[in-house]
Order: sequence, then C-alpha cells, then structure tokens
Amino acid sequence: MKFAVRLAMAALLLPMHAAASDYSALLDEATSALDNDYERDWAFTETSVESEVTTVARYNPALPDGARWILLTVDGRNPTTEEVTEFLAEKAEHDPGHDDDDPENDVEELVEPDSLALIEETDDYWLFSFVPTEDEDDEGFFEHVDATLKIIKDGPYVEFINLQSNKPFRPQMGVKIKDFLTRLTFSPAVADGPIVPVSINIRIKARAFLVIGIDETVSISFSDYAYVGD
Repeated sequence: MKFAVRLAMAALLLPMHAAASDYSALLDEATSALDNDYERDWAFTETSVESEVTTVARYNPALPDGARWILLTVDGRNPTTEEVTEFLAEKAEHDPGHDDDDPENDVEELVEPDSLALIEETDDYWLFSFVPTEDEDDEGFFEHVDATLKIIKDGPYVEFINLQSNKPFRPQMGVKIKDFLTRLTFSPAVADGPIVPVSINIRIKARAFLVIGIDETVSISFSDYAYVGD
C-alpha cells in the first residue's frame, strides 16, 4: 500500500456547519489543498520501527540523485556498510523526489464517493466515517473495517485517516485476519507551512491456510521539516 501523500494549507475556511450534501465538497477542498511539491522542497527526518528494528534517516531533496537519503542510526548505533547499502537500494526504488503521482488522488480515492457520514462536529473539526474504495484485490475486505477521517476546519485539511478492523474476519477462503490497522496522520510542516505526513502506522495479524502466520507492526514518523526549495 502506498502512502506518499502530499498535502498543503488551503486559503479559505469552510462554513462552520456543513450540510450532508456538502460533505463531498468539503472532502474535495480538504484534499485539493495538497502541495504536490513538498517532497521536492522540504527536508525531513524519518524514524521507522519495523520488526523491532528502529532506523533513523534524513531526506534532503536539495542533494543530488543518490545522495538524498542518509541513514543516521540503526537501533541507536552507527549503521554498518551492508545496512547502508540495503537502505539506499530500497529508497532508490521509492525516491519521493521522483514520484509523479497526484497525492490528492491518493487520499480522495480511498473514499467511496458520497459515503461520508458525520460522526462528530466541534468548533475545530469534523469527524466522519466513510466507506473505503475497493478494487478487485480488496473485494470483501473493507466491509469488516471501520473507516474514519478527521478534517480540521482551520485549513481545511485532513488530520488523520484511520482504517481498523472491528473483530477477526475471513476476507477469503483459508485466510483469517485477527487484527488490522492502518492510520495516516498529517499536520503543518511548520507554522503556516504545507500540510505534510507526520506518521504512518500499520498493524496486521493474520493466518493463511493454517500454516502461514503474519504478525507485523510498522510505525513510521516524519519530523524536523526544513524548507530547502528555491
């Protein structure tokens, strides 16, 4: 699953109370605030925890190709040459500075059109449930998942998207999902700056055909944003 989502602040505020017929327009405005170039203009630190291994790296789009990522530490120590080589090889396949996809669509296309349902509204935000968009590979999966998103009114922008199973389920024959979570969170890079990803959390516990066990937790955070654009 791809989570390179690029967001920016919008110039206008939406009305404090949105009618049901306006929810799609609200989502459009919150996602159309995306800054497609933030990964070309902003350096940041990435901290990743996967398989109980913590890595810290720095990304700087102002550096030449092949030098934009620097692996700083692995479990608090200096990385080995092999770890650096493997890290750079992996990042070379997903260089955000060369990602031409439209991140606005990455967010908006997660939501089935006209499926937003208001759960809560305060002076500061709207909280919605929604139906996730499925493709052929996902068929029958998301009916077992509670999907919510929060839109901050001062923007507006999406603060988080949360997909979480409500109980164990079987999406297809021979496969049982015991626990599933995907949560994306966003906030301004700096005061009055673009909206950027601040964390990605993924958790899945599953068993396939009684012999294949999956128990994975991935946590990625992005911090220390610094503008390096022209």
